Amino acid sequence: MTNTNAATQTLPNIPTAAPATAPPATPALPPRLLLLDALRFIAAITVVLYHFTATPTVAGYWDADPEAAFAHVNQVSRYGWLAVPAFFILSGFVILLTARGRTLAQYVGSRAGRLLPAYWAAVALTVLLQSVWSGGRRTSLTDSLLNLTMAPDLFGAEPVQVVFWTLLVELKLYLLVGLLVALGGVTARRALALALAWPLVAEVAARLGWHPVADALVAHYAPFFGIGIVLYLLRYDGVSPARLAALAVTLTLGVDHVLTRAQHAAQLQGVAMSAAVAVVVLLACTAAVWWASGPRAQVRSPRLARALTWGSAVTYPLYLLHSQFGYAIIGSLADRLPAWLTLGITLATCTALAHAVHLVVERRANRPLRRAVERALTLPRRSSRPTATAAHT
Repeated sequence: MTNTNAATQTLPNIPTAAPATAPPATPALPPRLLLLDALRFIAAITVVLYHFTATPTVAGYWDADPEAAFAHVNQVSRYGWLAVPAFFILSGFVILLTARGRTLAQYVGSRAGRLLPAYWAAVALTVLLQSVWSGGRRTSLTDSLLNLTMAPDLFGAEPVQVVFWTLLVELKLYLLVGLLVALGGVTARRALALALAWPLVAEVAARLGWHPVADALVAHYAPFFGIGIVLYLLRYDGVSPARLAALAVTLTLGVDHVLTRAQHAAQLQGVAMSAAVAVVVLLACTAAVWWASGPRAQVRSPRLARALTWGSAVTYPLYLLHSQFGYAIIGSLADRLPAWLTLGITLATCTALAHAVHLVVERRANRPLRRAVERALTLPRRSSRPTATAAHT
């Protein structure tokens, strides 16, 4: 999941003549991109509906086949796995908003402040849930503690929430972009090289059977990050033949992976899955990111702006928390209430919990954590004045 809040990105003041050691100046960007955040919220709701009305796992909690219980919704929600590529396209686009024009300390601080408070709260709340609920994932104390790293898979630990696997994929994007920042800044040329080299190297490794390399480079998902990065460059650095060619390459790789994942999704769910629909959805997501970042994608209604801002605020904690808590609610109500009423209560409860995490945890902890990380990573400047001791030696 893109875990980047596009609506709250602010632009640094760009001096007219930057020193040679300063990070590269970022192009003039719109300070708020509410419609990109709206896309993130839609993607999150899509994932939630997919987990609640389409996956084989939820059938055990409904004690019924989701395709039968939600016949019409399931015809759409069975494609909810496509929200993950959509998230990654958004992440590729928005991460450059976070990285360009910032120092490494600012970049790392912004990521830590944005991701960790809600994530740690989600881990703690899920472990608390598992202490009173006999279903779901019952992780050991060691596995639960390793989940706090945000990369439990690296240590062979089971994630406490099913969606946590995507966070490690996202972290690899953040690491690669962070390397560009550390090497002098995210320039258009470097970003384009990353957008092309990452998925191409991963694809070659996969086809040659170098599975450890392909897995490390997340070959199945790297093209979607590349699509987002190229869209950003086309939008804010201008259209060029090289960038259009890069978009064609990353889209081609993305379509190939979507076709493969469609077959896997059909086998997993035991339902028909149209490859054509999957490709159309991927292309539509790409077009939506392009449109939502454009100059005409303005939100002029204050009421709509407030609604989109709220949706942006709850997207990340909702994504983190919904699976285990949703399954617990469904399992406790499905045999007592009609399926549609149970689904409505489950959605409302998970959203309310996400809102509470935003208010109680994120709003209080994000900024202090970001500043603490920035201070920890910022080397103190040497004073140009000689010290009193030095003056007398």
